[in-house]
Amino acid sequence: MVARSASQAGGFTPVELPRVAVAADGTLATISESSRVTILEIPSGAAFAEIGVDPEAAASEVAWLGTPPRLLVLSRYAAHSTAHLLDPYGPRTIAEIRLESPMRLYATVGAAGLVLGALGAAVLVASETHLTPYQFPTRSVPVAAGAAAGQFVVALSGSIEEWDPQSRIPKRRLRLPRAAAITAVGGSERVVWMTTQQEPARIDVIPLVNRGQPKAHDLPEPIASITSHPRSDLIACIGAETGRLYVIDLDGRTRIRTIELDGIDRTESVGLVVGRMVGVLAAQTRRPVALVALDGRELDSEPSGAARGQPPGDRDGDAAANAEPETGSQPGIPLDRAPPPFEPALSPASAAAPPQSPSPPPGFAAAPASSAGWSPARSPAAPAAPAAPGTPAMPFRQPPPAGPSRSATPAARPAPSVSERFSAWRDLVRHDKPRIDPVASAPRIGRAAGGPARSDARASWRDEVVAWSHAIFAGAIDYQVPAVPAIDAVIERFDLARALHPALVLLYGAHLCGERGVAPVDVARVLDRQWDEALGRGELAVRGVAQYAGSRVALAPLVLRVLDELPPLTGVVVGEPGPVALLGPCVAVSEGDEPLIAVAERCLARIGGAILAAHGEPDRAALLFEARARGAAPMLRAAPEVALIDVAIFVIRDADLADRLGLPRLA
Repeated sequence: MVARSASQAGGFTPVELPRVAVAADGTLATISESSRVTILEIPSGAAFAEIGVDPEAAASEVAWLGTPPRLLVLSRYAAHSTAHLLDPYGPRTIAEIRLESPMRLYATVGAAGLVLGALGAAVLVASETHLTPYQFPTRSVPVAAGAAAGQFVVALSGSIEEWDPQSRIPKRRLRLPRAAAITAVGGSERVVWMTTQQEPARIDVIPLVNRGQPKAHDLPEPIASITSHPRSDLIACIGAETGRLYVIDLDGRTRIRTIELDGIDRTESVGLVVGRMVGVLAAQTRRPVALVALDGRELDSEPSGAARGQPPGDRDGDAAANAEPETGSQPGIPLDRAPPPFEPALSPASAAAPPQSPSPPPGFAAAPASSAGWSPARSPAAPAAPAAPGTPAMPFRQPPPAGPSRSATPAARPAPSVSERFSAWRDLVRHDKPRIDPVASAPRIGRAAGGPARSDARASWRDEVVAWSHAIFAGAIDYQVPAVPAIDAVIERFDLARALHPALVLLYGAHLCGERGVAPVDVARVLDRQWDEALGRGELAVRGVAQYAGSRVALAPLVLRVLDELPPLTGVVVGEPGPVALLGPCVAVSEGDEPLIAVAERCLARIGGAILAAHGEPDRAALLFEARARGAAPMLRAAPEVALIDVAIFVIRDADLADRLGLPRLA
């Protein structure tokens, strides 16, 4: 794929079947065609960048992530997929990863994108320098997915679930108004909507906040496509028979509106714009794209702060709900008569920064740039001198003199951590209560009361954990949690929140002190009074990392063996623990009675980490859990009648049977 700057100004006209995607802040949009992706500025509609699509890809899907907007492009091939994260102001590549399965891009929320494949679901999380994939544990593959407020909403067989992109666990299950095959789903903070195969002209609404909304909206014709915004109760639909554009207010305060677009006789794709204005962006092949405002405001041609790369201000995503839009048909404004566009530019530092590749977590493999990846190219408008290595060889047009540049954007102040908040509180009470030294106040086995403390030059991180745990149990006001890399590794392997580090240190400290667990109140105290984790309703219980019995909280025995550096119980670890490139089940063929350890050694190059080769026929759940705790891929022998659904390497002696299973084959 090739990224290059676009030289044309004014409106844009697609020459092939277009697909519209609008950024969440309403400042940028893309028009995707089979051979290219064009980036537009909103509201001028001017094209300022163009991205070439890999012709060898079976399909490519485009969406926007984060603020300021970053472009996510997912290219699907026969046996894998590649995901590219791009800065549209250039454009330049930020990150590229490879997913070992054909995947589809279904929805985006904030900086997270939901991708689905035959082997399961995954969440791609974007940052300024990385694109990190995380496997999403799900019982079945969703049939449809969308966004509602800050959650993903997915349609499963017979239900709709809300998925949290941060914790990557299902949060709530919604009851369907009737049994039906769902074709599309989405929502906002107040409602969830869906369309079904049985009634293609109806939109069913499930209220999350009951405000007397209508439970259904009926269109005069079947719906060809539908689009929404996670912060708005407006949706835009295209009629399958006439190609008309309909706008529906799910709150029911205005009737269904038919939007007439100047220059477009049959809408082929539409995107909902929510930001400085509320409107729809529509496109048709060989017709200039058109934008129509729905909130009664004039189209302001001056680019917004987000269009310059500045952090957006306070935007009300429900602007349409606070205004009274006109009813009936409403004319559109062709963007070929819009004012000249804003021409974004990169700061020299960001323009010269080479792309960085992320370190993939378990379940995925990062791929280096390939022939199917992105490569900056010169603009055809003007030749440029060769760029230095690592610098995109493309000219960047300068913005107007007025207005700050993207490089002057102030950095957002990070939220204080749990330990920082406790430290601030400690400083406030120091004047009234003397500080308790966690080491001096901690009782020691084998030392008489009042006797001198014995110096030990060989103190390790476990001694620090014990001293800190004793201080917490004694009620000390000192929450400087020791840094424990082994516990940080467990947090990463189980996809736990970083804020749980103090609780895990406390639980391991209780184990080192010979205690059978920790009181729930102590767990809540080090987690800033978060009682969900203390009472078994949080991530530690869901992942099985902690056990709850007899009003005590303790680490799982298999996790303790990892922290104690004891050998595994269910198998033998081959290779060095690290990120594992397994997204789903796969098979390996053994030669006769070849030991699993030998098979694991042959598969190490494909996995990219360690493999836990099972001892005999262990408990499958225990093997999978211990492999995850040790940062390894589980490997076991499987009989033909066993359902191969777990994320593991199944070793089979019959090569023909392995081929008939239809699973990826490692060796």
